[in-house]
Amino acid sequence: MKKVKIIIICLIALVVIGGLAFVIIKNINTEDKQTLDVSITDEQGKEAELNLNSDKILVIYFSETGNTQKLAKLISDKVGGDFVRIETEKVYPEDYDELVDDAKKEKDNNDRPKLKELNINLENYDTIFVGYPIWWYQMPMAMYTFFDNYDFANKTIIPFNTHEGSGSSGTYEDIQKLEPKAKVLEGLPIRGGDMTSDQSNKVDNWLKNLDI
Repeated sequence: MKKVKIIIICLIALVVIGGLAFVIIKNINTEDKQTLDVSITDEQGKEAELNLNSDKILVIYFSETGNTQKLAKLISDKVGGDFVRIETEKVYPEDYDELVDDAKKEKDNNDRPKLKELNINLENYDTIFVGYPIWWYQMPMAMYTFFDNYDFANKTIIPFNTHEGSGSSGTYEDIQKLEPKAKVLEGLPIRGGDMTSDQSNKVDNWLKNLDI
């Protein structure tokens, strides 16, 4: 009888662990019915709300469902400078499950999706804020294309990301490895679902503690 109870308990534990693993594995920062805000567009030469030591600032981001876009816009409004969205030539699926599967295939194949022309010259900037969601516990593969395409030597990179439970997922360290000649400062991870509420205080506190 004791053996039967132990077996039942083990089976229940396996079911619970399996369910949690499924949720965690699909930890990709996007939700049903989330969409990009078409009113949020690229901007040039914005005035900063905060006093920063750097006056050559770029805020650049990749977003497919809107959460990272909202965070990037909030940061851009505060730090000023130029504001640019990274876009791929390929069109990602709008359906959540299809997007998850597509992102997994890109990761497994180590793909580098081609980017649309960004029309930026990094020589014009000293400080670059770089934003992205977490897809399958890492940056989207489009971000690897981005870092492959540009030389960040002697630049200051300040990462930020949205996620659904995995924080930065070690991506700030990944960026430093990809750009060893750049200075990578402390990043800001915010849960995507939290972007439905005002995150100004969190962003302000983060910016004030940065070495810029």
